[in-house]
Amino acid sequence: MTSPEEHQATESSTGSLDAKVALGKTPSSLSQPQYVTLEKYTDAHAADHALDHDVAAIAHELQAEALQPTPTELRSVLRKIDLLMMPMMCCVYTLTFLDKTTTNYAHLLGFQNDLQFSGADYSWLGSIFYFGYLFATPVHGILFQKLPLGRYLAACIILWGTVLALHAAAFNYAGLVVCRLFLGIFEAAVTPGFIMITGRFYRRNEQVSRTAIWFSCNGWAQILGGLVAYGVLMQPSGSLPVWREMFIILGGVTILLGIVVLAFFPSSPETFKLLSHREKLIAVERIRENQTGLHNKKFKWYQLREAFLDPRLYLLFFCILTLDVANGGTSNFGSAIISSLGYNKKITALLGMATGLSEVVAVIIMVLIARWTKTRSIPGIACLLVAILGASMMVGLPASQANAKVAGYAMVMFFAMPTLLLYATLSSSVGGETKKVTFNAVFSLGYAAGNIIGPQTYRASEAPNYPSAKAAMLACLCVGGVFYVALFIYHSIENKRRDRLYPIESAKEQNATQELSDLTDWERKSFRYPL
Repeated sequence: MTSPEEHQATESSTGSLDAKVALGKTPSSLSQPQYVTLEKYTDAHAADHALDHDVAAIAHELQAEALQPTPTELRSVLRKIDLLMMPMMCCVYTLTFLDKTTTNYAHLLGFQNDLQFSGADYSWLGSIFYFGYLFATPVHGILFQKLPLGRYLAACIILWGTVLALHAAAFNYAGLVVCRLFLGIFEAAVTPGFIMITGRFYRRNEQVSRTAIWFSCNGWAQILGGLVAYGVLMQPSGSLPVWREMFIILGGVTILLGIVVLAFFPSSPETFKLLSHREKLIAVERIRENQTGLHNKKFKWYQLREAFLDPRLYLLFFCILTLDVANGGTSNFGSAIISSLGYNKKITALLGMATGLSEVVAVIIMVLIARWTKTRSIPGIACLLVAILGASMMVGLPASQANAKVAGYAMVMFFAMPTLLLYATLSSSVGGETKKVTFNAVFSLGYAAGNIIGPQTYRASEAPNYPSAKAAMLACLCVGGVFYVALFIYHSIENKRRDRLYPIESAKEQNATQELSDLTDWERKSFRYPL
């Protein structure tokens, strides 16, 4: 099995596609997978391939200086990027998961009784968040390309923190619905934004581990949420219901974090304030080998068309949709699932932490398998099999075996690992800014759709055991696994086709201009997909 890192050599200096692009010309036709038809390119596409002014200046400077950073300089730049980016991304992602699942903890704290709404209404609270997510995703995708990504993310964080705090002011079900809708709108920017940021700052072989670091905060958020719920339950009742206090506190913390992100979070390597000029050049030099470009603000219709002609777009969409049916249910009904096994509220809060710990352990296991096998497919499949086994335990074991069913529920959390690996794959397997934005948007639509469907499988008439919901979870995990395997089979077939048509010796990349150009993965003969 050939890794992408082994195919970093690219096109030759005469007649290569990238060389023509660098000269402001366009090829008469584009080599595509033999099973996909795409119309021939015309001279009108010359402007489409032009670099943004700032990116072109960086590419010119890299060539003029013939930059050859030492291993020590490369490690120093990576360390500075990690020290700033990873803590902030982890904090944001922790609050992203914690804030959108606050209704799970508020349910445990009695807000359903206080606001007097039904079990069916509670299911819709879980779904309405993702309707907001669904509607906002295309808008975020367009604005990601047009605006500075770091500042845009910061604005969304501040706005969602404000909306979260306003949950405390909801005195009826309608007010709560409005708050959940807008929370979904603003939170929808975070995950696709982080996928793009990871691709802009990290090499291919670094992206799985860095994505794993910030994605693991889903697990830490569940642990933190369980501690918060348990701590609140231990406190004597005051004049303000404890669930309202929780919303105010978490909303305030989110707003403060958004201000920090606004002040320090960079949009791309060349805007990283804590790096010197040479270090910024080195940061860009590091990611040239990704062959996915740097960034480009011009929306390109041919890349949009190419994205919708790419079969991987549909494999990714249906894979994330089916996997996140499970996520939509467990995120909103986790406490209900555990309490239905006979545990009181305090024990339920503590056992809810076990699912978070399971996810953290799953991340560690996944990263170890990925490093050992040097693949993304094998660790994802292994973790998905664990999740399917856990769901089978939830469905098949009798109610008398409560501890075993809780263990099965914790094992279900392994389903998040294929999702994590799909995030890393998105950041490293799609070239061209508009094509990347399109893939991110469609992927997020699938994520939202799955999370809308998930809570609806929990019928109030089947409470508290929800047998149909558990069966639906098991079925969706199995179907999602089929799409996951199909994606990487497609990658393998396409890599072999490219190896046959474009041997390594005929694929020498020219310079920084070509490597940072806004070309898609279909346009780069040297591009190889992660396996």
